[in-house]
Amino acid sequence: MHYPDKWPRLIGIPVWAFFFRLIGDISPVGDLLKNPQFYQDILVITGVTGLLWEGNRFLIRYLDQRYSWATQTLQRLFIQGSIALIGTALVIALFSFIYNDIVIERPPQATLSILIANDVPIGLLFTTLLHMGYTMYWMLAHHRQVVSELQLRIAEMEASPAPPTPESRGTEMKTLLVNQGKGFVPLATEQVAYIFVSNETSIVKTVDNQSFTVDATLEQLSERLPSSDFFRTNRQFIASRVAIRKVENDGSGRLLLHLHPRPAEEIAVSRRRVPEFRQWLGAS
Repeated sequence: MHYPDKWPRLIGIPVWAFFFRLIGDISPVGDLLKNPQFYQDILVITGVTGLLWEGNRFLIRYLDQRYSWATQTLQRLFIQGSIALIGTALVIALFSFIYNDIVIERPPQATLSILIANDVPIGLLFTTLLHMGYTMYWMLAHHRQVVSELQLRIAEMEASPAPPTPESRGTEMKTLLVNQGKGFVPLATEQVAYIFVSNETSIVKTVDNQSFTVDATLEQLSERLPSSDFFRTNRQFIASRVAIRKVENDGSGRLLLHLHPRPAEEIAVSRRRVPEFRQWLGAS
């Protein structure tokens, strides 16, 4: 899952840090703005908030690859919630004691009071809202993907000249519906050179060097593309027979593929899949 959260992070972290500093302080805002300590506090809180955001973002992306909200909801909720809330509380407690006791040299009783009454509750609220936002985006993206797959199936059924028979139910798709602007267009599989994943988005490269995105995972595509024409070289790449110009042994047992159009990164077939690839490439 790709989260378009660059600007929310850049804006949200300092804004949250500012309000975090204000909450619980009864001093007038005008007096706070004249105090240099106020700006030092915000700078420290901004750093801690950024650390918490990046740490929770890493956790979310890690769990996205292992637990689906759609099929493993309770397991995902328990694991993600436990790690996020406990981790947030520990990070805030650590930085609060370091900053208040060592840097500012407040009395330990004051530090503990601030930690319990202000820092930890606000930090946990921040983490909860953060995870709710990412989860809502995941749900919306998953919904769009499901709808796109249904549209793809409907388009394939409408293009079929006759109702599917038991003999034709296993036929492989000949057309991909790729995204273009706010809609999608049909693309014949004969025009596909390869498909790869970038930032958790499936990208289709055509033989004439055009690029499109498609709302399907490589697992879904590898199951439905013609197996005689496409080969899953690794977890991030599907190559078409028409794109392969040369195959070389890299000396470690892997095979390096020279493709056209040329991909941005080196494409290799793992040693485990070399026999299968040789058999596939040599088949008519």
